[in-house]
Amino acid sequence: MDRRNQARYYNYGNRRKRKINYKRLLLSLAFLCIITLMPMVCSSFFAIKNIQILGNETIPTEEILAAVDNYYGMNLLSIKEKQIIDALQATIPIKDVNVHYKLPDTLLLEVEEREIAAALNYLSSFALIDTQGITVKFVSRLETYEIPVITGLKVIDAKIAKKPVFEGDSAHFEVLLKLIETAKPILHELSEINLVIDGNNEPSFYLYTLDGYQVFLGKWDDKKITTMQELLADLRDRNIGKGLLDISHNTPIFKPFSNSDSRRGGKQ
Repeated sequence: MDRRNQARYYNYGNRRKRKINYKRLLLSLAFLCIITLMPMVCSSFFAIKNIQILGNETIPTEEILAAVDNYYGMNLLSIKEKQIIDALQATIPIKDVNVHYKLPDTLLLEVEEREIAAALNYLSSFALIDTQGITVKFVSRLETYEIPVITGLKVIDAKIAKKPVFEGDSAHFEVLLKLIETAKPILHELSEINLVIDGNNEPSFYLYTLDGYQVFLGKWDDKKITTMQELLADLRDRNIGKGLLDISHNTPIFKPFSNSDSRRGGKQ
């Protein structure tokens, strides 16, 4: 090997050694940082002393704090977001929680409350549920709520932050929830949603409007809500009186009420 090649080989070897040494240096520094920070992370320096609740409008702050009371004193950096969400949703009707940290000792919880969509008769009161079927609260009267009452299902148990338990097939309730979700834009126009089980154990639905129309949807179909809105708008414009609008088949049928079979919408 001539001198020029020897010099190139020597320089390449030195560069390689310097690169390897540089990596080792970085690893060593990272390890030292971890060793240095570990006592601080595990110490009381990051122990939670304050928990702040943001975003709640109807649920009292004290009620939310009570659900996470056991987090006081825990290390802020060891908290897992999912654990907090699960702890809150187990007893509080909260849809979602965003967990934030304010070093060194404050836990910030930004909550999203559930939006009430309908009411179920339960004992001597009403269980108010959201579109996911979670019980949000119990009330004795509905005057202040623009939501429909669900009939045709018998609730045998209901608890806050849980889905109600029904007599019979709970799958019918899941179909009902799909209907409620689709009908969200017009729920405030409805007084009642009645679920009827046919001979084949299939659910069908009757909807009653606040201004006196009865709509037979038949089996649930998300497109039927749009059809219902368009047809009701036309009937109101034509001012031909209240009646039964049947959209269970491809061809809608409207049958005006007689004085004896008229059923007026209205909240209980």
